[in-house]
Amino acid sequence: MEGVRAVIFDISGTVLDFGCRAPVAALVELFSRHGVTITTREARLPMGAHKRDHIRALLNDAAIGARWESVHGHRPGGNVVNELYAEFEPLQSKKANEHCDVIAGVPEVMAELRRRNIKVANTTGFATGMIRGLIPLAAQGGYSPDLWVCPDEVGQGRPAPWMIFHAARQLGIYPPRTFVKVGDTPADAAEGHAAGTWVVLVVRSGNEVGLSLDDLDALPPADLRARLQAARARLAACGPHYLIDTVADLMPVIDAISQRIANGETPCPADSSPAPCPTAGSRRETAELV
Repeated sequence: MEGVRAVIFDISGTVLDFGCRAPVAALVELFSRHGVTITTREARLPMGAHKRDHIRALLNDAAIGARWESVHGHRPGGNVVNELYAEFEPLQSKKANEHCDVIAGVPEVMAELRRRNIKVANTTGFATGMIRGLIPLAAQGGYSPDLWVCPDEVGQGRPAPWMIFHAARQLGIYPPRTFVKVGDTPADAAEGHAAGTWVVLVVRSGNEVGLSLDDLDALPPADLRARLQAARARLAACGPHYLIDTVADLMPVIDAISQRIANGETPCPADSSPAPCPTAGSRRETAELV
């Protein structure tokens, strides 16, 4: 088979939970329980990492660390990470189940990938226990990959490539140059690059824009354009091979990558700037930004 053989999706902001809201809601509530306020923007900065690493990164932030110290009288030590993470797991599971909407276009893309005999796996920053209840809900909405892989199964989360390598072994597919990693964060891009896959990042539905579909559609046109352009610039700096609007735009990119593979191209290193989306300008105004 000359072309794409497997697609590795992220969860929140990519295939489920338009705007990547569940992890943010969980983290804001977690810190609030301990008297510390964090903004949604702060909560989003380490997005895509193993949630233990995510919590550690927030505590190591100078501003958040200072707030913690003002409330608790000391800087957060290493044991605080473990204590917060233990409290976070059931909270994140609850929030994930509340934000399990399958993003428009994902069921159709899944059906087409199945028709082409392209395998589908999912990697995430969530631990296994955080997504146990989410899996059947996602299936009801039309998203059911061949494999779900969590950091606790392989010992380390992104940017390490181990989740993708584990998926490759379980699916029995190689080499990684026939894989496409699809996500919405710099951590997703780093994971794909480390594993030697093609990297596609979504802009409109993801963490960098960070709004529900209703809130995004309610923005004035100038604000919408500015928000999308800023998100696109931040994601482009991560070196993806393609930027797309949402997963609904993925199949023309799969075709383009398959042709590049057939031509003997490899994904590493990524181009200095993302390739034009094959559907640019064909769907809606925001697609011109891709």
